[in-house]
Amino acid sequence: MAAAEVTESKPRLSVAAPCYNEVDAIEAVVTQWDAILATKPEATEIVLCDDGSTDGTAELLERLRERFPRLRVVHNAVNAGYGRALSSAIAATGGEYVCTIDSDGQFDLADGFRLIDELDRGGYDAVTGWRKRKNDSIARVVANRGMNALVRLLFGTRLRDTNCAIKVVKGDVLRALPIEARGYPAPTEICVRLEARGLRVGERAVTHHARAAGMSKLRPWRTAWSFLRFLLHLRYTLGLRRAGVRIEP
Repeated sequence: MAAAEVTESKPRLSVAAPCYNEVDAIEAVVTQWDAILATKPEATEIVLCDDGSTDGTAELLERLRERFPRLRVVHNAVNAGYGRALSSAIAATGGEYVCTIDSDGQFDLADGFRLIDELDRGGYDAVTGWRKRKNDSIARVVANRGMNALVRLLFGTRLRDTNCAIKVVKGDVLRALPIEARGYPAPTEICVRLEARGLRVGERAVTHHARAAGMSKLRPWRTAWSFLRFLLHLRYTLGLRRAGVRIEP
């Protein structure tokens, strides 16, 4: 695919990801993503939001832009959190579909195309990944299962893994969706808000890899507490919306 086609054609798929202090991993991840996208006949793009990195990630991303024409980079001047960075990346996309994904190599971008196939086949508005085997510590696996059980209880969803980072959503739908979470509840918020609007969300198993480089930014206890508070806030907010009370997103 020629560089002009990558940059000038409306992308069929936009890959959107937040990026914070990933200098040890991001070059390998972008290289792998670009190689996967290069096998597709349609125009595609990668949109990364550097979330105020302090380890040289921002500078590396600018150098990578010169090597990979399909890569676009937006910057948050200061670290605003996972959800804000993801929202900034999504807002900068232009694709028919948007695949959200983490930038630390834990997910296989090839699964994004399988999610598109599922979306088209099932007539969905979005399809979220389901980590059939979460490649992480026992404590985090247990915490994730507990969180998913709580999400199903609070919001009545049947989805098994709402906070799985890899999802594919129709681009116009996702770009119009408010994402209020600053941190890690953002993927769950996307699923909950889509279903609250009566949109159809499917689910498909995806592969989950251990982080190959760099350090996780997640702090289990603090993250769990903030996650719980946000879920309760979201449940309250959506409850008032259903009752006809207008709340600014």
